[in-house]
Amino acid sequence: MRAAVYEGEGRLVVRDVPDPVPAADEVMIEVEACGVCGSDVQIISVPPGHPSTPPVVIGHEFVGWVRATGSAVHDVAIGARVVVDPDPKCGACDPCRSGRPANCVNIVALGVYRDGALARYVTTPADSVYPISTDVPAELAALVEPLACVVNGTNRAAIRPGESAVVFGAGAIGCLFIAVLRASGAGRIVAVEPSAHRAPVARAVGADVVVTPEEWVAQRTELMPGGAEVVVDAVGSVLPQAIEAAGMGARVVMFGMNGNARPEVHQVEIVEKGLAILGSYISNFTFPAAIRLVESGRLNLAPMITATVPLEDAVAGIARIRSGEAVKIVIKP
Repeated sequence: MRAAVYEGEGRLVVRDVPDPVPAADEVMIEVEACGVCGSDVQIISVPPGHPSTPPVVIGHEFVGWVRATGSAVHDVAIGARVVVDPDPKCGACDPCRSGRPANCVNIVALGVYRDGALARYVTTPADSVYPISTDVPAELAALVEPLACVVNGTNRAAIRPGESAVVFGAGAIGCLFIAVLRASGAGRIVAVEPSAHRAPVARAVGADVVVTPEEWVAQRTELMPGGAEVVVDAVGSVLPQAIEAAGMGARVVMFGMNGNARPEVHQVEIVEKGLAILGSYISNFTFPAAIRLVESGRLNLAPMITATVPLEDAVAGIARIRSGEAVKIVIKP
């Protein structure tokens, strides 16, 4: 089969690889659609901004059809349409047994440390798959994985109806945060995004105001008097700006990931404002909620899909996200 393989620093190659074979406790899925994640962009950056172990087929935001099951799998039907948690939790480590599976220390992530879904077929542990309605368009079904992660982050923020929010970054994750915050009853939502291509998408999914970083600096007091009650860093490098945007007693959710970022932090402001700085990573019992949100149509996510492209255009699609032109590129292998 054809697959997009990360072969080492800065090198992503679409080439032939053997079809995978499911282990006893796994299923094999024919990939219907796979979204390109910001972490995929970071993996192939120079230097990499996200760890990975080449050679590996990347891609982890996907929907597909179960085509084969291992000998020990008895509760997943061949032909089922499913989405997949690409971060299989072990269930045995201290964090898992303490009810914090997002902090599992034994995760071997699909598309990062084992072959992922930018290919025709992918194998995954059977207990990581979740059925999804065939009525959901493939492009939106492929958003379930990042949406599950964002629902986890929004839960950590514990936003209350009417509270204000600032979201730094209106890429796919930022737009999902905007949509979920809006559905959770947020008051004014301001998005800070430098790309003119992404601004109208942020408005379409629920932002009241979208400004560039320069406009935010100039208009912050006017746009968000007293500071926001919830702030989200969906970029991975703007903690100082997030702290500055926060009001007294605010919650700041750190979600974006950039291993190369080393921002200086004015720590005393955290203390004086009594801020809660909340790191949020992957999903945490939130796949069922994300699936319900997508199946119900409560979130207006269609504007996020910039383009759907074939596998052979994977490298070009990632370049479009890196440039800020695209919000979400979906690949159909």
